[in-house]
Amino acid sequence: MKQYYGKQIPESIGEIVTPKTTALLVWDVQYDIATKSFNIQDMLTNLKELLPAARSAGVTVVYSQQTAFPLEQEKPVWIRQRMRTAGVDDPSKMPPRNVEGTRGWEIFDEVKPKPGDLVFRKRRPNAFIGTEFDLNLRNRGIENVVLTGVSTEGGIEGTARNGLALGYFMVVAKDCVGSSRKEAHEMALKYLETIIDITDSKTLLEIWRKR
Repeated sequence: MKQYYGKQIPESIGEIVTPKTTALLVWDVQYDIATKSFNIQDMLTNLKELLPAARSAGVTVVYSQQTAFPLEQEKPVWIRQRMRTAGVDDPSKMPPRNVEGTRGWEIFDEVKPKPGDLVFRKRRPNAFIGTEFDLNLRNRGIENVVLTGVSTEGGIEGTARNGLALGYFMVVAKDCVGSSRKEAHEMALKYLETIIDITDSKTLLEIWRKR
């Protein structure tokens, strides 16, 4: 750590992801969302190894679960956005996605939450918008967030930027994030590495297993 005006400035990933003050966020690894990710199998394999190591080390594990508003309760701008994503020209043609209680809304069985993990529902591609995520982190003394899940150019980037603005150390585990669009995923990682820390699951495993 560097000392600067009484503040401690981390110089390495290991100094950032101290288990007691770190949360591992599993972002939208749901059947309706993550299934189309180009690297879904590799991502699941890495997460299956990383999650138990995080829990054993005392890292707070948090899951987001995208939950759609019924269209009649949604803002026009988001109806238009969902039409664009679905590739349709009329709202009536949109297939239901992320509907609470459906199989598609559920988190992948391979990495589903365990007792003691936090799970929060959210409506937008940002963990800090319209949720109690920030409050839960602050209540637990969390200062650092490791991001995993789908999609890199969507909720991962949005949450990373917002978390940074709020004063959190944000870290992306690059082999635990994905997207249905490989090029967008790679561009997002390239941008994120200019503003926050990027690491991989192997590095995190080495750090947390020592704890």
